[in-house]
Amino acid sequence: MPVLHLSEPAGENVAFLYSLVEKRAYKLVSPEPPIRSRFLIGSSHGWLVTVDDRSEMHLLNPITREQVALPSVITMEHVKPIFSKSGAVDKYEFSWHTATKVRNRPSIYALSELRDQFHYKAFVFYETRKGSYIVVLIHKPDSQLSFARVGDDKWTWLPPHTHYEDCSYKDDLLYAITGVREIHAFDLSGPVITVKVIMEMDPDVACENMYIVQAPWGDLLNVWRDAQYAQDTDPETMKKELVEIKVYKVDAMAKGLVETKSLHDNVLFLGHNQSLCLSAEHYPAQGKPCLFYRQ
Repeated sequence: MPVLHLSEPAGENVAFLYSLVEKRAYKLVSPEPPIRSRFLIGSSHGWLVTVDDRSEMHLLNPITREQVALPSVITMEHVKPIFSKSGAVDKYEFSWHTATKVRNRPSIYALSELRDQFHYKAFVFYETRKGSYIVVLIHKPDSQLSFARVGDDKWTWLPPHTHYEDCSYKDDLLYAITGVREIHAFDLSGPVITVKVIMEMDPDVACENMYIVQAPWGDLLNVWRDAQYAQDTDPETMKKELVEIKVYKVDAMAKGLVETKSLHDNVLFLGHNQSLCLSAEHYPAQGKPCLFYRQ
């Protein structure tokens, strides 16, 4: 697994890719805009999902230096442009609404400020049938979903559900899990998008973080992660420590979960990125089957 990191003395457009297998770093020079000025909100299939200082999103391959501009943020349901006297986009108006309610008045943000408030987590999925990529974004308000295919001229909003935490994709179905343990399956294959609830909310169950992962053996996995703040630490530097991780197989027919105690010689990666379950046999340098997570 390579690790991307930045080094300030190296320059704004320079990044280093460290190979854990080879135990060496590769120097990469990225195209404009400078990678140091961007937010990284997701990665998969060799692509980084970045947000520049105008709050616009790009796909960037740090190895090939290929860059793909995604549809403008002003095509999002919640964002409208505010133009200057010269006709250029000067600010953004951000509406705090969902499909069922409106909260507060719209907020006005500078071009570089919107990304602090709007973008949360992005995913890149490969659509085998189309031979292209689809990008899914979890965004504010209330962690809603929007998506766009590479080449689209606008983003598509997926109302009315909210509070999504993680997404997965397989065979034209986008699976998304909420913080209250609901799993929704969006069929993106046709001109009309449909959604099914494949697991209902359980009001008696609470978990800090939820993940949904496609397993190499075909199952859809639901992973629960709970953490708590370490005791007897400085309040200004306190960090959360992992308490428990549970892995469940999703039984779509019964709309329930079956706890599993084994990863079947696979490695599970969790965090503020795309959740992965990989075969340890295909990645022998990772060592024994294990589970990684990142805050």
